[in-house]
Amino acid sequence: MSEKLRPFYDKTVKCPVCSFTYTTTKVRSRFIRVEKIEADFFTKYKDEELNPVFYEVSVCKKCGYAFADTFSNSFSPTIIDSIKSKITNKWKERDFGSERTIQQVIDTYKLAILSGSIKQETSVVLAGISLRLAWLYRIIKIKEQEHRFLKLSLENYKNSYANSDYSGTQMTEMRLFYLIGELSRQIGDRDGAVKFFSKVINHKNRSMESKLVEMAREQWYLIRENDKVI
Repeated sequence: MSEKLRPFYDKTVKCPVCSFTYTTTKVRSRFIRVEKIEADFFTKYKDEELNPVFYEVSVCKKCGYAFADTFSNSFSPTIIDSIKSKITNKWKERDFGSERTIQQVIDTYKLAILSGSIKQETSVVLAGISLRLAWLYRIIKIKEQEHRFLKLSLENYKNSYANSDYSGTQMTEMRLFYLIGELSRQIGDRDGAVKFFSKVINHKNRSMESKLVEMAREQWYLIRENDKVI
């Protein structure tokens, strides 16, 4: 009789900084069941332990370098030296390669933000990592930290818009505008939210991403209703 398939599997990773080979846990897609998706794309899963976001970041237990699949593969010798100086030299060996607690997941994302910042990853990549960290704090209901990383994500998405580093990625201009609008709304920047929701609603490609237009309209409506209450 064949062994029952587990929701988790091990992926072998070679660290791009120190060349150490290690395994990290991933969730099999067939076990992932979505319950609902919120306005900023935070996804609640029917089985909270099988959240693929928990396993997006790989951490080398030898040198401490952490990265997601969205990170680039290019490293200059200077950047590797900088990672070793700022992370590895202070690193106490930790293994994030098996099933993770929520606190361990938070730690992996903080390491990814640090690693990505030192490596000078693009703003759009850092924005995505910061947004996921905000979601993690939402799960455990720590509003102050959620707000902190929503603001960091918003700042990076705005930088991405300013320097167009999202071009050539899966991030479309409309989705970027929508995220800037929604994160602005969440942190209380009403005018910024209205400005970018308007950019979505009036975008030249609105017929191609009609769902985003619908979402932008819904969030704009929420703002107007809130204005009436105030």
